[in-house]
Amino acid sequence: MSEPTGKPGLRDVAREAGVSLATASRAMSQPDLVSEAVRARIAEASDRLGYVANRTARRLSQHRSETIGVIVPSIGNPLFAPALDGVRSVLDAQEYGMLIASAERDPARELKQIRTMIEHGVDAVLTLMPEHDPALFPFVARTGTPVVYVTSTAPEAPVPLVDFDNPAAMTEIVRHVIAQGHRRIGVLTGSRESTPVIGQRLDAALAELTRAGLTPPADWVVEADYASDEARAGARRLLTCTERPTAIVCTGDQHAVATVIEAQALGIDVPGALSVTGCNDVSIARLCNPQLTTLHIPYRLLGEQACRHALSLLSGESVPDRTVLDHRLVVRDSVAAPKEGPSL
Repeated sequence: MSEPTGKPGLRDVAREAGVSLATASRAMSQPDLVSEAVRARIAEASDRLGYVANRTARRLSQHRSETIGVIVPSIGNPLFAPALDGVRSVLDAQEYGMLIASAERDPARELKQIRTMIEHGVDAVLTLMPEHDPALFPFVARTGTPVVYVTSTAPEAPVPLVDFDNPAAMTEIVRHVIAQGHRRIGVLTGSRESTPVIGQRLDAALAELTRAGLTPPADWVVEADYASDEARAGARRLLTCTERPTAIVCTGDQHAVATVIEAQALGIDVPGALSVTGCNDVSIARLCNPQLTTLHIPYRLLGEQACRHALSLLSGESVPDRTVLDHRLVVRDSVAAPKEGPSL
């Protein structure tokens, strides 16, 4: 009959490494207090025994779950993947976990999910929702749980906020299109109602066109949902106008790619007969043909910085009220001068 076996414990590791239990414990929880040689000996003993640290006791003693909750507006939108990857990279370095939930662009759902996350013991929450239920703010304040907002448009939201300048970004790309000689410029946008950030971009684009004396007619400004069929239908409306624009500025890359695809389906050459721009610089901007001229929004850095702020708050450190990251214009192949030249 074989002897019963069990998981090796820290006491077994200490015995195998020839150190005291206290030294082995310090090596696991406060490695900087133990010499490199002793740490190496303990690590080798752990590997030989197959020891896996049980972090539950440490978490209980520190009143921490070592988990951060993250709320995204939509799981299906590839826009949020780089931000989540940025959060993951910071948490991996700290050996923290991440709990992700989708609010489906519903502020009431966001509040419910944050409440659930806090009830389950997350140490902090990052939310990428653009709008929030007003009840969220006093609730967060009562719980004392650090919450960091990313690209939020709610001016009354508690700080800290990590963001970029949406109006400035769209202004820059509209100026780029005008500088190529375009005077007949349309706009394809996502939903202003469900995504206030998109509303900011649309307002900025129209304001810049107006400043340049190029206010588009009503049928050259089209709003379409983010689903591929809806985005393509919106693009088709623009492309089948009696007088078609020579350039279409889109408030997001999804709509820009939909425009390129729909133009090609209609036999319209991009950029020969039609220039198209996006915004965000997600992976699809580089996968479509031609590759999109777009605005690079540093979503991965947004996720990284928001996560660092949350960890700093957990350590009792202060963080800035608002952190604004830089965007940049990325010129690729989807924009060219109009064939008929500028009409002044």
